[in-house]
Amino acid sequence: QYDKEIRVLTTATAERSVPSRRRADLPLTAGEQLDVIEAVQGHAVICRNAQGRYGYVLVEHLNFR
Repeated sequence: QYDKEIRVLTTATAERSVPSRRRADLPLTAGEQLDVIEAVQGHAVICRNAQGRYGYVLVEHLNFR
């Protein structure tokens, strides 16, 4: 559950498929378009996928071009 106001900072594409390791992680499918809604400390961002699910994603798995 994401309780803050949603503002899309940018969009990104998943570089590879990655399963979620923790409940708070967002599983990725290669080529999937994601909305980046919050930059958090470290190497992770909070993203929203096309199904409206939210979770943490490591920036190393994303392409911001």
